[in-house]
Amino acid sequence: MKEHGRHSTIVEIQHLRALAVLLVVLAHIHQADARFLGPALLDQTAFFGFVGVDIFFVLSGFIIHHLYSTHAGFDARYFLNRLNRIFPLYWIFTGLALTGYLAFGDSLTRGLGEIDLVASLTLIPTGELPLLLVGWTLTHEIYFYIAFGIVLMAPRAWRPWLAAAWAVSTLTVAYLLPETGSPWIGLLFSPFNLLFLAGCLISAGRARLEALRWPALLLAMAGAAGGLAWTHAGGLESINDSGLRVPVFAPFAIGIVLAWLAWKPSLPALAARIGDWSYAIYLGHVLAIGVLARLLPAGFWSPAFYGLALIACLVLGWLTHIAVERPLLRAGKGLIERHVPRTRLGRD
Repeated sequence: MKEHGRHSTIVEIQHLRALAVLLVVLAHIHQADARFLGPALLDQTAFFGFVGVDIFFVLSGFIIHHLYSTHAGFDARYFLNRLNRIFPLYWIFTGLALTGYLAFGDSLTRGLGEIDLVASLTLIPTGELPLLLVGWTLTHEIYFYIAFGIVLMAPRAWRPWLAAAWAVSTLTVAYLLPETGSPWIGLLFSPFNLLFLAGCLISAGRARLEALRWPALLLAMAGAAGGLAWTHAGGLESINDSGLRVPVFAPFAIGIVLAWLAWKPSLPALAARIGDWSYAIYLGHVLAIGVLARLLPAGFWSPAFYGLALIACLVLGWLTHIAVERPLLRAGKGLIERHVPRTRLGRD
């Protein structure tokens, strides 16, 4: 996590963001390899890389709790800063994805007429994937930001009880009640909520994490073994069911965050830099991989494709972070600072 001002960098969070995005990139490279080039270098176990999304959700819970848990009352700047963090860069990559649909046409998995452009731009839940495929995860992010901001308006003593009520209601609706088919109900009580709450809990107990070094490591190792076995057996289809995915992936996603924060491994500076670029990489990597796979001939040597695709994703993420993401964030934050008054009870 890298924040300016009174918040210092937690380098382990940057490492974990790098790990999460690289895992997702690996899974999508494998997907493109199997679809366009073939035969694929890896088997469907590579889809375990999508656990990177679950890690991101745990990290989001940690980061937001770490930054804002001392705030109180309605804080307009909190909500606007969160939207500024998500939307401007997302809209740019959505525009690039739209260009790709217009350019490649029938070679894509969906026709442009099948996509709800308004929902894609606003990230409201519809039950369908947005134009920029990875945007579905941002819908969950925004919902968590809103829920957390609402909880900040409650008295401090109520907050753990509200979090517990959210967890219990999520478990009840997701696992005990019949499915309604409503995308809004699916979002409000998604099992992914439990990952955000786990991140908040880790942040709240961060001072005591060193005592969990070995249990956390064992949890991460067991979670990796279980997740790899599950994806090997079920492939991509098994991952699409969040009710199954979260219990399978949560042990690794939570365990690796706990273990990394407890052990504090030392890594080269590049690992933290990739963490800085992770949002830009995440938004752009599917486009980079898709374009590269379409440009290469069928039967192209898979190891070379993996290397080229990884480099393309990293370079695109780095350039986007430097030239686009940071200036946009600064500009948006400046507008918020100038035009949105500080609330009396909020702190930022």
